[in-house]
Formats: sequence, C-alpha cells, structure tokens
Amino acid sequence: MKTLHFVHLLNDYSGSPRVLNQTITALQQHGDDCILHVGSSGHGVLDELQVRTCKFAYKRFDNRWLTLLAYAVSQLALFFSLLRQVQPGSIVLVNTMLPFGAALAARLRGAKVVYHVHETSIRPALLKAFLRRVIAGCASKVVYVSKYLQVKEGVAGVPAVTVYNGLAESFQQQARATPYQHLHDGRFNVLMLASLKGYKGVDEFVALATALASDPMLKFTLVLNASPQEVEAYFAGRMLPQNLMLCPASAEVAKFYRNASLVLNLSHVDGWVETFGLTILEAMAFGIPTIVPPVGGPVELVSDGVEGYQIDSKSHEQLVRTVTQLSQDPQLCHALSERARNKASEFSTANFQKNIVMVFDDL
Repeated sequence: MKTLHFVHLLNDYSGSPRVLNQTITALQQHGDDCILHVGSSGHGVLDELQVRTCKFAYKRFDNRWLTLLAYAVSQLALFFSLLRQVQPGSIVLVNTMLPFGAALAARLRGAKVVYHVHETSIRPALLKAFLRRVIAGCASKVVYVSKYLQVKEGVAGVPAVTVYNGLAESFQQQARATPYQHLHDGRFNVLMLASLKGYKGVDEFVALATALASDPMLKFTLVLNASPQEVEAYFAGRMLPQNLMLCPASAEVAKFYRNASLVLNLSHVDGWVETFGLTILEAMAFGIPTIVPPVGGPVELVSDGVEGYQIDSKSHEQLVRTVTQLSQDPQLCHALSERARNKASEFSTANFQKNIVMVFDDL
C-alpha cells in the first residue's frame, strides 16, 4: 500500500478540485493511503471526500498583490507542513502548478513528486517561469489533462502522460437518464457555467443575452463559481436584461444541465485558454449541444459542426446568429445532441480511474 499526499490550493466547485476528487476516490478504491492537504480558504467538492485532511493557511483578496503575497506565505506554510509529514518513499501529487511548496518539501524528503497540470494561463509571467523550473527540478512525472496542454506546457526531461478527465458514475447515470429537450417550458435555455472572471467570457455572455432580449423564446442562465455577495458586487450598478438569470456557486450542477438547450464556453482565446473544459464534457454527457472556443482542450471534445460549434467569444455577431439558428432548428439540435452524447461516453469514470492508477503504479 502506497502513502499518497494530495495537495491543492483552493477548494471550490471548479474543474481542478473536481478532478482531484475523482483521483483521490480512484486511489482510495485501489487500496492506497490518501492524505489531502488543502488551503484553508473556500469550500467545495473536496469537502465531500472521506479522507484525512490537513489545512494550510491561504486566503484570496480582491487586490491581486495581496493575493500574491498571501499565496507566497501559504507556500511557506505548506513547505514546512509537508517537511514534517512526508516520509521518504511516499508520493506527493501536486494538483495544478501552483502549490510549489509541496514539491520542494517532497524533493527534500526524498519523496516522489507527480504534478497534475490543468492550466496554462498563469500570471505574472515570472511566476509561471518559476513554477515550471520547480516542476523541472522536482517532478518524477507530469499528468496533463489534454494533448494540447502536454504539447503547450511539456517540461523537457520530465516524463509526461495525458489522462483525460472523466465524469463520476453518479453524474453519468443522471445524464443518461435525461433525454435532451430542445425547449423547456416553451423556451430555449442557453446555459453557461464559469468562474466570475472577465476572461471567462462573463461579459460576452451578458452581451449575448442583451442582444437577444427581444426574442421571448430565449432564456439565458449564468451559473458563477462565486458567492451571492460576489455576484452582486460584480454586477452592481449594471443594467441586466430580463431574459438573464444569475446563479451563485452550486454543488448540484446537474439540475442546470437538465434544463438547458445549449451550453456555452466563452473563455477568451487570448486571455484564458481552456485546457480541457469539464463543463463542456458534462453538458455533452447530457446530450446538450455546445459552443466552445476554437483553441485549446475543447477542440479535442467538440468538432466544429459535429457535437457543437467552435466560435471565438469575441465574434459577437456569429454567436448571435448561431444561437438564433439553434433556437429555431430542433432537428439540428437533436442531431448535435446525439453525437455529443456518443462522444462524452468515451470519457468514462472507468477509463479515468484505470489511467490515473497506472500513473502511480508505474512510479
């Protein structure tokens, strides 16, 4: 039985902690001893795990420089915490590039380090360069969530493997049991789930809803990975169209997919390249057509015109035309739906668990 330490900075409902949840679950089922180290700020999917958990100090601020300072302090705390707890011969999985303190401590203690890399858009550039140097100096292996990311962020001399994210079996069961509907209560419901960041396309989604506000058939739902207070503060003083519904973070995302006709991902291609797109895969499992960015990991999920469409979030008029067309063409939507569901079936829990366990068996 291996002793595995898993390290993550911020627990919320975004993609990277959800994948970590699946990783820990798979390795617990494999019989390994799992210990989770997570930042003290935030609540999310990692709270659902039945695993020994150690928390290190971390807090995010509205001011980016305060957040950067808090991040640096958190890594110092994490470094000394793992220096005490990690034993030679154990394995430390660092989830995302950010928790570098864990990698440094593990290397000093003679433990093996595995990175699970989900991201490419890290600022400032000096921080990203430093994090890549830590990976080069500490990692025994790097797991990437897409082939795009492995090519983009590969580190010379460090063995690498792509393991596509999978969907939890319970989620897949809900998705399989839900037939696709073009209209819900007589309306075409356009859904987007995203972090509350400009580069995630939040403003473009609002602009799209505004442009189509005169069409009574269209409804827009924006689910944001943020608290009600953060959502209210972001949109304070702004005029929002009546066809737009805002929702804060929710642990139960399936209810949104069940009522969706179309799912969008409008991340900026020049500011935040999606490296996989877990919400895209979730939507496809429900048989929902999607519109995704034309770069990054999403193009490994959605072929243009097959399971959905690849459209740059800055192409406002093209988005308006495509959403309008889909809202008026149920036959097209059902064809896209069938192909999306078939594609999503390739990303099963069983495949993910088999591949992630092999990563650690090979060490």
